[in-house]
Amino acid sequence: MSDTQLIKAKSDLVAFFRRSAVARNDLKIGIEVERSAVYEENLKPVNYGGTRGYHALLKKLVLEAGWKATDDDKNENIFALSRGESSIFTEADGRLELASKPRRRLINLVREYERYSSEIDSISREFGIRWVSMGWQPFAKNNEITYAPKARGKLLQKYFEARPEGEAQLKKTNSVHVNFGYHSEDDAMQKFQTLFAVAPIISAMFANSPLNCSKFTGFLGNRLRVGQNFAPERTRVREEFFKKEFDFEKWVDFVCDLPMISIERSGNQIVMEGKTFAEFIQKGHGRHHARLKDFVSHMKSCWTELKMKNWLEFRSIDCVPPHLLPAIPALIRGITQTSASMTAARNLVKKYSFSEYCEVRDVANKSALAAELPDGRKMLTLAKELLEIANTSLKEHHLDKRGNADDSRLLWPIKEYVFVREQSPAEFVMEKWSGEWRQDPHKLLEWSES
Repeated sequence: MSDTQLIKAKSDLVAFFRRSAVARNDLKIGIEVERSAVYEENLKPVNYGGTRGYHALLKKLVLEAGWKATDDDKNENIFALSRGESSIFTEADGRLELASKPRRRLINLVREYERYSSEIDSISREFGIRWVSMGWQPFAKNNEITYAPKARGKLLQKYFEARPEGEAQLKKTNSVHVNFGYHSEDDAMQKFQTLFAVAPIISAMFANSPLNCSKFTGFLGNRLRVGQNFAPERTRVREEFFKKEFDFEKWVDFVCDLPMISIERSGNQIVMEGKTFAEFIQKGHGRHHARLKDFVSHMKSCWTELKMKNWLEFRSIDCVPPHLLPAIPALIRGITQTSASMTAARNLVKKYSFSEYCEVRDVANKSALAAELPDGRKMLTLAKELLEIANTSLKEHHLDKRGNADDSRLLWPIKEYVFVREQSPAEFVMEKWSGEWRQDPHKLLEWSES
């Protein structure tokens, strides 16, 4: 099905998901990493324009590093780059997001991110730019961060700003997304339901968004707390997601019942005035009719922590410093690598009702690994057990026959936090922030770049 092919019924979309399955030996994994930037001399946020803004950085990547602009405008503004199968996108304010090439081997994915980080850091130093690898921009006020001049972003800005804390979410949040394939509908459902079941544990393990305007927000995972509340119909997990009969068709029903924001035709945004995608399929919109590219675009306005596209996208994790980044795709692969590992992961939380699951999610946002759960356990205990499941899975299904180390070593950095410090990154940050760092932003910045 091409992007322009008309969608005549929901069954066309179900078929799209089923055709997206790949051979078991061709399963790949990729990451998307967002980061905010500040100027070294005063820690003010980098904005899009000016001689030292994100635009200048993007131009330098084109001129000196072999990247090509794939989204620009008549004013020479750049909003996306590509090199090979990797991409750099810009968020609302122009901050950068790396979308890696999907890889079969985790180590190749990690090396790509390390090369990218080294390249960006080297060029950034010429502009006096430093990078904040945290889930929430910890220093700036909303009005200090301006939007990039992207015409297609104005409708989204309006949508966000009409909702509580929406402007802050659009300007300040940074996450790590993990993208990975499925080899059948059953495999997709098992991965989807497993990762939703343990999402509170994973987000608590990597929680890293405790500060706003240099003050504690009261939540160690503030990014998810804001995201889940500003548009619950698009962000909150549904009980139906956990039902045994949940499948591609029911996911399509969920997405198609969400109100649309806009469609694009000939480079112009057309407001959809709250029409659902199901209504768009049935009745069209003026002279416009539903196409696959409209559905793909519509799915971008579904902000659940995990979503199905022509791959699965796990979105529950705050941005973390580079030393912790490799552990994220390793953990997701370890959990989802076999039916046995997924069953073991789900068993950690199988006793919870849906209402208790929602309670676990909320206390995870507030207290991370220190959270007390409905059955009296600590989130820290579940995090340790989940890491052991992933570690065992990676060791037992090591595919390298040449004697190289297995991928479980990529979990070492997060295991140090969980097993040794018994803290999430956010808990570590708040201990240091109120202690030996003495609320010095430069100390926090040094850690976030480590």
